[in-house]
Amino acid sequence: MTFKRLVVWVMTQALIVTQTAAIAQTSHDQGVAAGRAANTTIRGMVNQPSATGVVPGYTTTPPEASLAGRPALGPDVTAKLAACAATPNDPTCQALRTAINSANTPRPTISPSDPAVAAASSIARNPSLDLGSLAAYYSGCTTTDTTIATHTETRACARYVTSGSYSCSNALNVSVSRSTSCNAGDWFAQASSGSTAVAAQCLPDRPDTRQHFRVTSSGNPLAFFDVDMTTPVVAPQRVAVIGTTFNWPSFTRAERGVYVADKSCTGATCSLTAMIADDPVESCTGGWESMTCVTVHPFIDVYGACPAGSQSGDNLLATTCIFGGDNFGCTSSALATTTCYSPGSPGDIRATDVTGTYAAAYWRATSTRAVVGWAPNPAYGPIPQMRLSYAKPATLNTATDTWNNQCPGLAADSRCAVASTPVCVDGPSTKVIDGVPVTRDCWQYQSTMSCSGTSTADQCAPLVAAGCTPLSSTCSRTNPVTGACEAFQDQYTCTIPNETVTQATNCPTNVFCLGTSCFNTTYTNDTDFARTMSMLEATREAGVYLDSDRMQVFKGEANSCRDRLLTNCCNSDSSGRGMSNQSVFGTGSRLVYDILMNSENREFVYQGLSALLTGAGFSGSFSTYGVTIAVNGTALPAGSTVLYSSSTVAGEGFVIAFDPWTLVIAAIIYIVLSLTSCNENEARVALKEGAGLCHTVGSYCSTCLRILGVCVSCTEHTTGKCCFNSMLARIVNEQGRGQISKGWGSAETPDCSGFSIAQLQSLDFARMDLSEFYASLVAKSPNLAAIQNNNGARVPNCYFGQGKCQ
Repeated sequence: MTFKRLVVWVMTQALIVTQTAAIAQTSHDQGVAAGRAANTTIRGMVNQPSATGVVPGYTTTPPEASLAGRPALGPDVTAKLAACAATPNDPTCQALRTAINSANTPRPTISPSDPAVAAASSIARNPSLDLGSLAAYYSGCTTTDTTIATHTETRACARYVTSGSYSCSNALNVSVSRSTSCNAGDWFAQASSGSTAVAAQCLPDRPDTRQHFRVTSSGNPLAFFDVDMTTPVVAPQRVAVIGTTFNWPSFTRAERGVYVADKSCTGATCSLTAMIADDPVESCTGGWESMTCVTVHPFIDVYGACPAGSQSGDNLLATTCIFGGDNFGCTSSALATTTCYSPGSPGDIRATDVTGTYAAAYWRATSTRAVVGWAPNPAYGPIPQMRLSYAKPATLNTATDTWNNQCPGLAADSRCAVASTPVCVDGPSTKVIDGVPVTRDCWQYQSTMSCSGTSTADQCAPLVAAGCTPLSSTCSRTNPVTGACEAFQDQYTCTIPNETVTQATNCPTNVFCLGTSCFNTTYTNDTDFARTMSMLEATREAGVYLDSDRMQVFKGEANSCRDRLLTNCCNSDSSGRGMSNQSVFGTGSRLVYDILMNSENREFVYQGLSALLTGAGFSGSFSTYGVTIAVNGTALPAGSTVLYSSSTVAGEGFVIAFDPWTLVIAAIIYIVLSLTSCNENEARVALKEGAGLCHTVGSYCSTCLRILGVCVSCTEHTTGKCCFNSMLARIVNEQGRGQISKGWGSAETPDCSGFSIAQLQSLDFARMDLSEFYASLVAKSPNLAAIQNNNGARVPNCYFGQGKCQ
């Protein structure tokens, strides 16, 4: 059979068969088109509850809907403020009161005739009037001074003639700063027994139900696990498995695990006992023909005392005798330890109280003893015990108070005066600030001010003093009660004397001059742009993909592929370049390929990435987010619905199915199947190679033709690789490992671990050749030539003292 690549576009009835013209589209465009076409079918398959049953307080008729389209909201606001008297801590009421207080805060009115405003307006109108001739500042241009003849201008000013009462507030702002009791991620508390140790990780504010620990041997991690410290256990609880052992001579399999007991958190202190032990083991005595085996548990139960008037079974000794012939004999044994017995009568169990507490000869079972604790089993052997006690990691919150006083400072000649002492209008109460409850006696004080007409209320006096002629006067504010005018807007005609204006022409397009200093505005391409972007991306990836258990960054995963006699599965599929986070999901980084990482690599999956996994040139079956691709009759998961099936492609059969309850992404199903003997993992490796994510460690002979135990011909070579979720992570590993003398392991067992924080800080990125990664950035860089030409065209218009560049 000749194997060749066969492209099969698989769709449901709602997925339109892709035409030849669509093949040239990008995978993202195809996914968008197919997703839209599939919406009708998918909606019928997914039964979602309505928002009414999911969203707390959801309603289709909120009270605010009645306010839409009204010409004025005054009556509604008045009614709301009246209702707010009963709910002072309601956020909406607080917002209304803040808005009203802000509106009622007296603010000084600034007139166009104010000296500062007048001076600024004069400079903006004609810089030469105040600064003199500007010719010296335009040394790069041809300058001309022009005199403007005397002319008149209309000026406006405000004039206040009465008084009024105003309110202002002094509001409290509280900011919360946070610090932690330990460095996040550190294994800050440890207890040991010999070379074995248990440690707690610093994860501030982690709930008591998920405290995080690890167990190490000679410093090497054996297991990481969470412990629910709120649920007490009477007997030790296994929380992790660290290996497998075999009992001898019964040859039964047993798992070695980590056990915890006596665990609790009281206030800010937590403690537990950690132990390393195997499953119950078989202990055998005697020869092969008369061997006797008993099961030995690593821990034994500790029982509570029996009620008064009764005795525990382990203190009662019963004797049994056998009569007749040579088999005559008596044996003594204790009654059941787990049972309490009370004195009985003939016909009950005959036993003797070995403690001498009771003289009864007969005993009757009356109750079961409660298990109240545990103890190591002396018959089991030594068990490493580590008692760990630590202060629970927490975030420390510090609140800082800042008062925002909106009441203006009053000068000696001010037209306003304080009419009442500050009154608390908000408090005492507790408010949540940045997630932290903060209690204060008062959050806001309100003061009343009285403002009367004085000489400072007449802003028109400077115009009169300058000889301006009154032109008109209109009332700008009236008293709502008396109807009297409280403020006037007056206009005056003012004479402006001769002015000299400096004009500049023939300015160079690539030079900007200020006085005798000229600057070339020609832009030179920034050769460090790509390097800077690379460093920023390295920082981003290091933060997102930090392995918090081992505190490593830029970690990869070991992969392998096979080169067989008839099939080479170590190929490269360029389709991998189109499977970045951005192209698959329409969002995220176009430089990262989380979708290509192994599904069991939770450190990457937890970053929120998922996809419909497809293979290139491979057979088998696999499932991702409810979608299952099954080839050659592989069984489908229970509850799956078949989307498409075929039994005519290359003489083989395949099925596409999905479980509608777990399918969370509606995207195009793009599959390239050659139905060869390569497996799913090799499909992933081919896609990763196509995206430039893998480093080859080496190859070795994995299958050999042997004659008399000697390999005469290798029939299969396996290549070991380290693959990463971004090209940058691979480059940093390839060029950074040499700086710290870190190897790649062997072809059989590649070392794909990342860098510790200390190792990352010691790397010299300036020595790394990142040109391969630069190439993926340059295509997306800004059009520097267009920016340069645009800015160059604007430079000449910046010479003319207009206060802005055109």
